[in-house]
Amino acid sequence: MKNRSVLFLWFSQSQANLADVLYIVALISILYAQNSSPVLLSCIPFTITTAKFLSSFIVPFLIDRYRAKRILVVSQLLKTSVLSMFFLWHMSLISMLCCVALIAFFDGWAAPVQSSMLPHLVDKEKLLKWNSMFNVTDQTIQIAAYPLGSFLIISWEATGLLWLSFSLFSLSIVFMQAIRINAHSSKMKQKQQGLKEGWKLIWHYPRLRVLLVMEVLEGMAAGVWASAIVYVFVKEILNKNEAWWGYINSSFFVGTVLGGFVLLKISVEQEKSLYHIVTLGSLLSGFFTLLFGVLPAPFLSLLLSFAIGIALQISATCSYTLTQTAVPLEKLSKVLSATLSVSYVTFGLSVLLLGAVASLNVTAAFLTAGGLIVISGCVGLFLRNYALAN
Repeated sequence: MKNRSVLFLWFSQSQANLADVLYIVALISILYAQNSSPVLLSCIPFTITTAKFLSSFIVPFLIDRYRAKRILVVSQLLKTSVLSMFFLWHMSLISMLCCVALIAFFDGWAAPVQSSMLPHLVDKEKLLKWNSMFNVTDQTIQIAAYPLGSFLIISWEATGLLWLSFSLFSLSIVFMQAIRINAHSSKMKQKQQGLKEGWKLIWHYPRLRVLLVMEVLEGMAAGVWASAIVYVFVKEILNKNEAWWGYINSSFFVGTVLGGFVLLKISVEQEKSLYHIVTLGSLLSGFFTLLFGVLPAPFLSLLLSFAIGIALQISATCSYTLTQTAVPLEKLSKVLSATLSVSYVTFGLSVLLLGAVASLNVTAAFLTAGGLIVISGCVGLFLRNYALAN
């Protein structure tokens, strides 16, 4: 039953993630037809990130009251209901962005809950492989869904793509209902403490404290891979056209997929080994990012972005697995919710700060990012004994 349930979880999340991308492709097409302003289109990712950040504060209260499966199903039901509004009447820009915000808000419930369900559905020694499986699928969808959506919108138009997204959302609910899990919500006497409990748990466990510091440092560096900064690097430093912008982005994402496949093929069970992989992955990705900035050769940039993708994916997946095994399972979703809120904030700040640095000197932006990631790896290296303490 466990094996079937984890497959149902995988199917449901894959369909939901694919639908999330396809409906955004359709929405971008609609907005671009109405007003081709790039500033307007940039409102979509900003709205999604802001809504998910706000959602992360609600998740702990839901976990105190409801079972994980129920939260997941209701989240998807609400997303599907909001998406159906696109078919009911002609929407203005504001109403479209409100719907995007609502879908992202409800989607924000799913990430920590789904990740907290996984340790209930698989044995501990298989957790890393299943984390890798989920990550590989998600990255593959990110790579394939945008060109797929662009191809489908030519023949189906935006409305057809929205109907496909609605169908995938609905099918996802069916698979979610088929999941069988014994995880219970953690009823607390003082439910108002739900928001704080995730942070208290992070403070209580040395490993989580160290991993959070590393997450903040690497999150502050992540904005360097935002499309605008890479675009400027390609145009001004590599002196190449827009096609190379796509090549470098694709090379990075293909690297992340390969990194996930590497973890599927290897067996790492000891937490000490996982932690060493996290540290090594951070050091390597930071070193490769520094080289990316100081050695601006087109084909070398492709190779380095590919290597960075591999190292970051391996490090991030092992870090995620360490977090999942650090706390009691009934508390895990609150910890994940707290760390996700940090991720949203640090990435948003990173895009702004590194964007400002890139406006002065784009090479300096990559050197800053690489330095932050190397510092993260050094933090992990110097605090490894402390991090692995009980």
